Amino acid sequence: MKKVLTIVGGLVVGLVVLGLAIFFFVSGTSKKLACKSSSGTITIMYNDEKLTGYTANGYTFDQDGQNDIVKQIGIDAYIQEFEAWMASEPDGSCTRK
Repeated sequence: MKKVLTIVGGLVVGLVVLGLAIFFFVSGTSKKLACKSSSGTITIMYNDEKLTGYTANGYTFDQDGQNDIVKQIGIDAYIQEFEAWMASEPDGSCTRK
């Protein structure tokens, strides 16, 4: 029984480490749009073609649905529209990183 628990524990730890590595790789290689307002914060990570990830506090974000919009209008137009929307929020602003 101990052997099985050790194997399962090792697999869980391995998957967590792999997930963190993927997150930090995507985070480190993507462009970022960091936005904040009185409602919360959101950072959108993207490349030249699509949204690659996000972190949000106080906002909900449907990455798949938003990527559908990116396919229609392009990433540059999407980022400009997102910045304009955030500027319309109370105390809203964005910074490109």
